[in-house]
Amino acid sequence: MIAQREVLAAVDARAPLVGEVMRFVHAHPELGHEEHECSRYLCEALARAGLEVEPGVGDIATAFRAVLRGVRPGRSVGLVCLYDAVPTLRDDGRVEPVHSCGHGPIAGGVVAAAAALADLRDELGGVVTVMGCPADEIHAPGTVERGGGKALTVEAGFWDDVDAALYAHPEFVDTVSLQSLWMRRDRLTVFGSRSLSGADQAPLSAARAAIDAERPGEVMLERLVLDGDVEEGTALGVQCTFLFWGSSEQVLEERAAEVRARLPGKWQEGPLYQGVAPDPQLTAAVADAFHAIDRRFVDDPQPLPFATDFGNISRRTRAALIGVGREGGWAFHTDQGAKEFASDDGEQAGLTIARVLALAAARLSESA
Repeated sequence: MIAQREVLAAVDARAPLVGEVMRFVHAHPELGHEEHECSRYLCEALARAGLEVEPGVGDIATAFRAVLRGVRPGRSVGLVCLYDAVPTLRDDGRVEPVHSCGHGPIAGGVVAAAAALADLRDELGGVVTVMGCPADEIHAPGTVERGGGKALTVEAGFWDDVDAALYAHPEFVDTVSLQSLWMRRDRLTVFGSRSLSGADQAPLSAARAAIDAERPGEVMLERLVLDGDVEEGTALGVQCTFLFWGSSEQVLEERAAEVRARLPGKWQEGPLYQGVAPDPQLTAAVADAFHAIDRRFVDDPQPLPFATDFGNISRRTRAALIGVGREGGWAFHTDQGAKEFASDDGEQAGLTIARVLALAAARLSESA
C-alpha cells in the first residue's frame, strides 16, 4: 500500500491544478446537460495527467469516463466529478447559470486527486475511474427533462464494475452522510373547457387543488402551466410538476398517492432518486483520510434534508458521500455562495477534497 505521506506529497505537487480547474469551471458556467466546454476541458486535463479518457459515454453528451490503471490487481474505485452550474432566476426573468454550489472546487479536487494518483501509478493497485456526471442541479431544465447525471450513469451500467464510489462535496462539517431523502418528480395533465362559467372546469379545479397540495419538505408544486386554444377559446389544459420527498420509498409513495387521489388526471411518474446507503468500510477509510490531514471527522452527522441521485449509485455499489466542512458553512445557491466558492476558501476546500479522495482511493484500491 502506498504510504500516506507519499500520497499527500503527490497531491501537494498537483495542488495548482485545483485552482486552474476551478477558475475554468467558474468562467464557463453551464446548466445541466449543456456543460460542453467544462466537459471538454476536464477530459483534456485528465488526459494530460495520464488517464484513458472516453468522452460522451452512454449517449450522455457531456458525461465522461477517465480511467487510471495501477500496476497490480486490486479494487476499482470511482470518483464522482461535477461541473454544472445552478440555474438562478434574475429579477428581469432571465435564468442565469451561476456556480454557487461548490462544483468548481469539486472538479478541481477530483482532477488534482486523479493526477496525483497517476503520478504514483507504479505503486498503485487496482483501478481509479473519474466519472464525469453532468446535471447535478435538479431544477435545471435539462435535468428536469433527462434526469440527473449520476442516476443516468447508473442506468447506463457505468458503476456495475466499480467496487467503491466516492463523492465529495463542500458541506458544513467533515463527514460521510448516513441518510438522505428519497425523491421523485411526477407530472399531471388535465384537459377541459376554457370557459370560466362552463360546466367542465376541471383544469381550474386541478390548478387550485395543486396549489393546496403543497407541504414544505414533503410535496412541492414545482411548475404549473395553464394553456389552451387561443383562437377558438375552447380547450384548456393544466400541466403540473410535483416533487415528492420521503424518508423512505414507502413514505414517498404514500405522499404521491395522496396527491394523485385528490387530483385525477393523466399522471406520469418520473425517475426515483434513492436515499443514500452508507458503507462502514468506506466510511472508515474516509475518516482515516481526514484524520491523516488533522481534520475532525464527524461520525454522526444530521440526515441530509434533501435528495441526491448519488443515492442511486450507493444502491448499485458501496459508496461514501463525503462532506468537506467550512467554519460557518457555505451560502449555497446564492450570489454570496458563488463568491465563497470562487475564493481562497473554495480553493482550500478543493485541495481538501483532493487529499481526502486520493488517500481514500489509494487505500480502497488495494486488494482485500
